[in-house]
Amino acid sequence: MLLLGVLLLTVLAGARLLWGKWKLRGLHLPPLVPGCLHLLQPDLPLHLLGLTQKLGPIYRLRLGLQDVVVLNSKRTIEEAMVRKWVDFAGRPQTPSYKLVSLHHQDLSLGDYSLLWKAHKKLTRSALLLGIRNSMEPLVEQLTQEFCERMRAQAGTPVAIQKEFSLLTCAIICHLTFGDKEDTLVHTFHDCVQDLMRTWEHWSIQMLDIIPFLRVRGAAQTPWVLGGVVQGEQASLPAAAPFCPLPQFFPNPGLWRLKRALENRDQIVEKQLRQHKIQQRLQEELDRELGPGASGSRVPYRDPTRLPLLSATVAEVLRLRPVVPLALPHCTTRPSSISGYDIPKGMVVIPNLQGAHLDETVWERPHEFRPDRFLVPGASPRVLAFGCGARVCLGEPLARLELLVVLAQLLRAFTLMPAAGTLPSLRPRARCGVNLSMQPFQVQLQPRGAGVLGRGQHP
Repeated sequence: MLLLGVLLLTVLAGARLLWGKWKLRGLHLPPLVPGCLHLLQPDLPLHLLGLTQKLGPIYRLRLGLQDVVVLNSKRTIEEAMVRKWVDFAGRPQTPSYKLVSLHHQDLSLGDYSLLWKAHKKLTRSALLLGIRNSMEPLVEQLTQEFCERMRAQAGTPVAIQKEFSLLTCAIICHLTFGDKEDTLVHTFHDCVQDLMRTWEHWSIQMLDIIPFLRVRGAAQTPWVLGGVVQGEQASLPAAAPFCPLPQFFPNPGLWRLKRALENRDQIVEKQLRQHKIQQRLQEELDRELGPGASGSRVPYRDPTRLPLLSATVAEVLRLRPVVPLALPHCTTRPSSISGYDIPKGMVVIPNLQGAHLDETVWERPHEFRPDRFLVPGASPRVLAFGCGARVCLGEPLARLELLVVLAQLLRAFTLMPAAGTLPSLRPRARCGVNLSMQPFQVQLQPRGAGVLGRGQHP
């Protein structure tokens, strides 16, 4: 019986592949990557970005039995999501999406329709009205309470990643439920974490990509992946050669010494750069808002008053986006990207990480350089929240949180590495579309009443 079942699955899989190829006959499709086990790659966005070296910024691959188109450059993503947004505004109707979104009724996972457009318009208006009226004071208040809790733990290692997550959950709970009690916030936080872990489990991914495992009645559409992943932690320029010896004599010992010196210089330069950027931010905040954590409110509506803070937020979102692979889109009608035909019903996933590391757009894209955003018009728009009709509706609130929290935290504290060395900035090697960093701790050193003036050093 088991052998018969395996044989039946094999026949059905083969029939589906042949049917899929027959439907796409005559189309000029993007090149196809061999293999079908790409989801097993530990760092999927970087894996997808690496494939562009041979295939270019747009190609197809198979996730299980589904064809997916991957967009790995800013140009291709904006062509699809902005200029041809109606063609690519759909969502794939997968079993896990159906379960999470209550039959595709929510804004994030729901398919493109008149109802979705009405919901988006209403939600966007409510968020913008809330930011103008009540959200900004709320974020300010909760951030000050957060800083007071951090002040009570000054001098001791703090799991800052979890603290930031709890602060975000407190803001969401207050805006959504009108309640920010610790019990609710922790319950909500644990629920979100558990949901994300469960949703990204391999068994759920298999449910979405292998049709035979799907629940009855689930729609079966091919997938298109677009845009991708982020690379390693910021690299620094190599040190200049320390010795003018000729290079045509093999000398393994000299080569190893040079590598050791370059590694040392990179570590020292990175430490200096990290401290310098924090001091520059504190000087800007002191100059514009006055010293100390209280007093003037962060001018969220006028980011030009805090250009370095805004540039730092933009660079963090570019280099380490929370969701490097955007939620899948689905074509509502036949379309094209960069001359390739994209049939109706194809799933498209924008690789936002890939767009942010696109060397044709960004100079030295793997480096952390907030100053790239300080020259007006010199840097393109960061796509951390997506773009086009499916842009994240929570972007204004998220940007408000980032500016207010970072500003108030740096006004009150100087962040120091807990163990004397900076934590690793390399994302966890894990399957899934969300970016997960290694856990780390920092020490929060209160700046006190006497904040250092401009140009002084601690």
